[in-house]
Amino acid sequence: MSTATLATRLVFIIHKLSHGEILNIKELSTEFLISERQAQKDILLFSTIYEIESLGQQNYRLKSGFKVLDASNEDTEIALALLKSLQHSALPQMNEYIDEAIPETREYKNIFVLSIDYEDILHKKEFYKLLQAIKTQESCSFNYTKKDGSSKKVHIHPYRIANFSNFWYLLAYDVEAQKLKSYHINSIESVEFAGENYISNVAIEKEIEDTFAKFNSVWFDGNLKSVELELVANAKLYAQRNLSKNSTVISQDDETLTISFEYYNSAEVLSFVKGWLPDIKIIDNKPLEDELKELMQRYLQSI
Repeated sequence: MSTATLATRLVFIIHKLSHGEILNIKELSTEFLISERQAQKDILLFSTIYEIESLGQQNYRLKSGFKVLDASNEDTEIALALLKSLQHSALPQMNEYIDEAIPETREYKNIFVLSIDYEDILHKKEFYKLLQAIKTQESCSFNYTKKDGSSKKVHIHPYRIANFSNFWYLLAYDVEAQKLKSYHINSIESVEFAGENYISNVAIEKEIEDTFAKFNSVWFDGNLKSVELELVANAKLYAQRNLSKNSTVISQDDETLTISFEYYNSAEVLSFVKGWLPDIKIIDNKPLEDELKELMQRYLQSI
């Protein structure tokens, strides 16, 4: 259950409610490695559809006389079939557990075909250790291989497993750097438990919620920056229709759109800018402008 998405958490809640069981915020938080605030939100999602009553002490249940539709309902069967296909596509390594966790449907068993193309988790033993460390809030260390091939020992407090652009990452507080960072799961080896627990930091929990409600980034390192970009012609039209979550409009007129673009690594900005040349330019950020010029010069020299 520990790798569950929102959809799987909701199926779990439906199952509990339909059997008259009591839901406890802290237990949900522990079961799915989410914050108590998120567990509360999950339960409240049902309050707009079903009569959920609070019993105090963070306990909830379905009010007497009400029931949750089971999988014999056609809409529910479709939802469960879609959910099951989604989960199998996202985590094929866990097919056996997904089949056990999500009820089978009769009419829509083989209707949906989904291809999410998430990367495989190569080191399952290390992955399970990280899940255990998150669940028990235990400090740990591991060897981390960076993109240049070099390796270093990292000491962390693990908080979340995340997926950015189909790649799996660990979100953890780096004890040495003293900030929240992301680590590519398949680049982690030799996980060791430190034998001591950490206290979940409210500020870090809020940073995770605030950051990933806004946008996700494989470059996440806790050091958020921003740059102004000026867009015209096709770049302007695209941004007006598809403004990313990490962009904010500063000003616009008939010819020009100026946005603030938030990022962690310059590669994020340069990738976006290169895709819309010559209808875009960087404003008042010489380091980024110089980096872009160098990239363009290297490309022109190679052809």
